Amino acid sequence: MTRLQRLVFLVAAALILAPLAGAQNDSEPAPLALGDFNLSGSATAGYRFDTVKGYEPKFRELFNLRSGFRLLDLNLYGESREGKNPFADSLSLQTTSLGGDPFPTAQFTISKKKVYDFRANWRQSYYFWNQNDNVVLPIVALAPAALSKNGKSALTNNHDWNTVRKFGSVDFTLHATNNLRFNFNYYRPSDEGITVTTRSPDFFGDAFLGNSFGGYARANPYQLEAPISDYTNRFTGGFDYTVKDWTFHYSIGYQTFTENSALNIPDGVSLPVHSINPVTDLSPGNPSANTVSNFSITQSRRLTTPISEFSFVGKPLSKLEWRGGYMYYRYQGPMSFDQAYNGTAPTSTSAQTPYTVSESARATLTQPNHVLTQGLTYHLYRWWSFDVGYKYSRFTSDSIGHFQSLFQSSLDGTTPTTATTDVIWRDGLSDLNISMAFTPMHGLVIRPGIQLMKSDVESLTNGVVNAGLTLRTKTARPEISFGYEPSKLFSIRGDFHSMTSGASYTAITPHTQQGTRFVLRFHPIERLSVEDEVSFVNNKLLATNFENNLRSNAITVSYSLNDRLSVFGGFSYDSYYAQGDIQYVRGTAPLNDFLRDQEVNRVWSGGIEAKPTKRTGLRLTGNFDRSTGTGAISGVPPASSPNTYNEPPAYGPMTWPLVTGTVYGDLPFAGRIAVDLQRTYYSEQIVRVNNFSANLLTIRWTKSF
Repeated sequence: MTRLQRLVFLVAAALILAPLAGAQNDSEPAPLALGDFNLSGSATAGYRFDTVKGYEPKFRELFNLRSGFRLLDLNLYGESREGKNPFADSLSLQTTSLGGDPFPTAQFTISKKKVYDFRANWRQSYYFWNQNDNVVLPIVALAPAALSKNGKSALTNNHDWNTVRKFGSVDFTLHATNNLRFNFNYYRPSDEGITVTTRSPDFFGDAFLGNSFGGYARANPYQLEAPISDYTNRFTGGFDYTVKDWTFHYSIGYQTFTENSALNIPDGVSLPVHSINPVTDLSPGNPSANTVSNFSITQSRRLTTPISEFSFVGKPLSKLEWRGGYMYYRYQGPMSFDQAYNGTAPTSTSAQTPYTVSESARATLTQPNHVLTQGLTYHLYRWWSFDVGYKYSRFTSDSIGHFQSLFQSSLDGTTPTTATTDVIWRDGLSDLNISMAFTPMHGLVIRPGIQLMKSDVESLTNGVVNAGLTLRTKTARPEISFGYEPSKLFSIRGDFHSMTSGASYTAITPHTQQGTRFVLRFHPIERLSVEDEVSFVNNKLLATNFENNLRSNAITVSYSLNDRLSVFGGFSYDSYYAQGDIQYVRGTAPLNDFLRDQEVNRVWSGGIEAKPTKRTGLRLTGNFDRSTGTGAISGVPPASSPNTYNEPPAYGPMTWPLVTGTVYGDLPFAGRIAVDLQRTYYSEQIVRVNNFSANLLTIRWTKSF
C-alpha cells in the first residue's frame, strides 16, 4: 500500500466513524477573546495531490491546480466588547486559495462607527497558455510541392504566455460629520511574466514593401520570447457631501502607467533561427533557407495624467431626480522603440543575400479625455416613470514621432529612412437613452426605450485628413424589456432589441442587429425548480456579405426529495455562425476570399447531494462538454495551385468531461474533514497532441472558532 493510499484509507475511516464518536457539542463555539475584541470565524486548510498524463500544459491552461498545501479559506471577524475599544468597533480578515492556486484573494477591513472605515483588497490571477507546437496539421493544400520537401503541413500558433496579474487597493473614508465624508484611495494593478509570440522582420522603408524583401518580411515569421512588465499607480482623494435630497462627490488625483517589453530569440535556441513558415523555409539546415542570426525589439512607454471626477444626484422636485457628472483625464508621456535584426533574405533573383536592419523611434503622446453625463428621471405616477440619459465623451490622441531606419545589403547597398510624423485621432461619441417604465398590474413591469448614438472618428497624418480612417456613424437601437411574476411559482423576463447603423467602420462591424433574450423560472412545487434561458442574436453587413448568428439555450432542473437528498441536472446549447468576404490588401496581388466558420457547443451537467447521517454527507457533480465546428475558405484559386482554398479544419471536435466527488464528516470538537476527488480528461479528435487526463485528490479540514 502506497503512502497516498494509506492516507486516503485513514481519512475515509475517520469519516465513517465520525457519527459513532462521542457526543459532540452542537452549539456554536464560544468566541475567542483578544484584548477588547471577541473573535469568531472559520478556517479551511488542505493538501492537494494531482496526477496528470498527456500534455500537461493544456491541464495548466484549463485548471492550473497543482499539488501542495493550501489555505483554502480563512474568515476572521472581530467585534469590540460593548464598544470598549476606542480605536475600532469591528474588523475582519478574509482570504481564499492561498498557497499556490491560480486565483488567491485577501481582504482586510476595520472601522469605527461614524468615525472611519478602512478597507484593503488584494487579488492575483495566473494566466497560462502553451499549445503543443510539435504537431503536423492537416492543412496540406497550401503549397503541396514545398510542403512535401519540408515535411510539415502548416503553421501552428507558436504563441504562449505565463503571466500573473495583481490587483491591490486601499480605501480610507473619514466621517467628518454625518453629512460630510473624506475619501482616500490607492489602486495598483500590474501584469508581469513571460510570453512567446511571432514577429515578421518589418521595415519602415516603403520602397521595400513591393519588392522581394517586402514579400520576405510578410511571409516569414520568427518565434520570439517577449517578457512583459506593466503597472499602474492611481492616487485619489475627495469628498462626499449630502444635504437634504442632494449628494455630491468629487475626487482629484494622479495616475501613472508604465509598460516595458522586450522581444528576443529565446535562450538555448541554436543560431541561425529558421522561419517557422513551412512553405518558404525549405528543409532547415539548407543554406538557402530564410534565417535570422539576431532579432531584438525593445519598446516602452510611460503615461501620466491628472484625475478629476465630479458627480451629483438630487431631487429638485419631489417627482424629479437629476443626476450628472464630469470626468477629465489627460494622459501624456514618452514612447521609445528600438529594433535590430540581421539574416538572409531573397533578392529579386531569388538569391539568398545577407542583410542588416536597424530601426528606432521616439514619440511623445498627449491624450486629453472628457466625459460629460446628464440624466433625469420623472415619476409621473407610481406605475409610470420616464428616464432620459445623455453621455458625451471626447477623446483626442496626438502623437509626434521621429523614425529612423537603416537597411544594408550587399546587393541593394545602404538605404536610410528618416521621418517625423504627427498623427492625431479625434473620437467623439454622443449617447442618448430614452426609456419609460410601466407597472400596469402587480408583478408586471414593461420598459420600452431607444438608444441613439453618433460617433465621429477623425484621423489626421501631418495635418491631412486620412479619409480611410475617418467616419461618422449614426446608430439607433430600440428595445423593449419586460418582467412578469404573477406568483412565486412562475416568473419570466426578457427583452427584444434591434440596431441599425448608418455606416460600418470595419468589415465585420454589423449594419443591422436583431436579438432577444428570455429567462423563465418555474416552481410547480416547493421542492422542484426549473429555469430556462434562451438567447438569439443576428448581425449582418451586406457590403461585405458578413453574417453572424448566435443561438443559446440553457435549462437547469433541481429537485429536493427531502432535507437529506437533492438532485439537479442541466443542459446548455450554443451555436456560432459567421461568414463574410475577406480581402488581403498586402501581397503580390490582393486575395479575395469567402470565409465561413461554424461552432456548436453542448454541455451536460448533473449532481446529487446526500446526508446519510446527521454528521456525514456526500456530493457528486459532473459536466460533460462537447464542441464541434466546421470552417472553410473558398475563392478563385490560381491555376498553379487549384486546391489552395480547400482547407480542412485544424481543430475539433472536442470533448471535456469533469467529475467531482466529495465526502465529508463532522468530527467531535475537531471540525469537518472532507475529501474531494476529481477526474477529468480533454480530448481533441483531429489534433491529439494537446490531450490529457488528470486525477486530483484534495483533503480539507475546516474548523470554526
